[in-house]
Amino acid sequence: MNRQRRRGLRSRYKDDMSHEVIRSTALNEEHGVLVSAEGVGSAARGEPRVLVTMGSDSDLPLMMKAVDTLRFEFGIPCLVQINSVHRDLRSMVRHIENLPPSVQVVIACAGGAAHLPGNIADLRADLPVIGVPRDLGALKGVDALLSMVQMPEGAPVAVMAIGDAGAVNAAIHAAKELAIADPAIKERLQAYAEKRKAKVQRQNQGLEQKLQGFSD
Repeated sequence: MNRQRRRGLRSRYKDDMSHEVIRSTALNEEHGVLVSAEGVGSAARGEPRVLVTMGSDSDLPLMMKAVDTLRFEFGIPCLVQINSVHRDLRSMVRHIENLPPSVQVVIACAGGAAHLPGNIADLRADLPVIGVPRDLGALKGVDALLSMVQMPEGAPVAVMAIGDAGAVNAAIHAAKELAIADPAIKERLQAYAEKRKAKVQRQNQGLEQKLQGFSD
């Protein structure tokens, strides 16, 4: 089911040089696609709390890890947009300046020069911005990581790890931001931590059998 939903999300992106946002009949095109725990385009089932944005649809498989974590672990609706600083700066500025008022956190993925998170942080001083460096090019994401980390004073970006772990951690970090004023999300964060703890305990329980296999 998850793979089918991801394919459906990708099919809504129109691959043209204008780099307009992912299309959806559920919302105005200026807003992008709403993804809730119930599925893509579920505009009636909750306003978006997080924007997940990226420079190209080639970043989508990575950022679906953030989207799925927000959806299935924490029940947080999000918007998904394509925004290119280098190929369509005007549209990026328009999209970011006209986000729905329900959006409280931004997760932005970029590779290479990785200007997208920093530009959003400058445009929206009222929103926390979380950067996810993509493993891309000759430097394997290190250039993107350093670009995001070295933001000037006054335009902070919370930078996660390069790649998959960074995408998942970005979703968790966004949930923690929202949990400050949302007890339900706080409970889901605690449940998520307990699930991870239980996994380690199960591994320890199976460790004795594995060690016996080595000693026999």
